[in-house]
Amino acid sequence: MIQLPRSPIETAAELAQGLRTGRVFRLLNFHATPSTKREDYRREIAACAGRFSSLSSEVLHRVMMGGAMPAKPMLLPILFEGFRDNYDVILPILEEYGFKGWFFVPSHFLNVPVRHQRIFAARHSLEYGPDEYAGERIALNWTELRDAHARGHLVACHSRNHTALHPDTPDEVLHDEIVVAKEELEQGLGAAVDTFCYLYGAEYGLNPRADALLLRAGFRYLFSNFRLQKLR
Repeated sequence: MIQLPRSPIETAAELAQGLRTGRVFRLLNFHATPSTKREDYRREIAACAGRFSSLSSEVLHRVMMGGAMPAKPMLLPILFEGFRDNYDVILPILEEYGFKGWFFVPSHFLNVPVRHQRIFAARHSLEYGPDEYAGERIALNWTELRDAHARGHLVACHSRNHTALHPDTPDEVLHDEIVVAKEELEQGLGAAVDTFCYLYGAEYGLNPRADALLLRAGFRYLFSNFRLQKLR
C-alpha cells in the first residue's frame, strides 16, 4: 500500500521535474533473495554496471547538503527486511559489480530466536520463500550485518517490528518502532544509524507525531517512496 502525499498527477509531475534536473537516485528494491534467482539477479546487476555508479555514505551526505550530483547516475540496491539470503546470495553479486547495498532492517527481527523467525515473519508481513534454510535461521545475524557494514554497505532502520505507523498509532508503539528500533540497531551494529524508512514508504509530513520522534531520535534522512529527505 503505497502512501502518496499528493495526488498521482502531482506526484508524477514532481518525479518528472526531478528527472529533468538530474537530482535523482535510481533504486532497485529487493526483499528475500533466494538462490534459485541468483542468475536473474546477476543479469540484472550486470546490466546496470557501467551505466550507474554506486552511492557511498560520503557521496550521500555531500549531495544531501546541496553538493553536485556525480556525473554518472547513481544506483541504490535496497535490501528490505533483513533476510539472511540478502547476505548469502545478492551481496556477493553487488560487490562483484562494484555496488554498495542498503540494508533496510526491522531491528528486532535479528533478535528473534531461530525457532520463532518464520512465525514472526508471517505475522509481520515479512514475505519469505522458498525456504532454503529448513530448520535454520532466515534472518541476518548481527555478525553478518556488521561485516556488510564494514565492507562499505549501508544500514537503515525500517522500524523495529515491521509495523505500519499511522497518525492514530499509540505513543508507546511509535516510541518502540522508532526510538527503540534505532537504539537496538545501533547497539547490534556497533555504529550510528542515521536513516529511516517507514513501512509503505510514507514521506515526512504525513505523520507529524512519528516525524517528531524521528527528529528526537536523531535520524538525519528519511527514505520514502519517491523522495530521500534531509531531516536535519
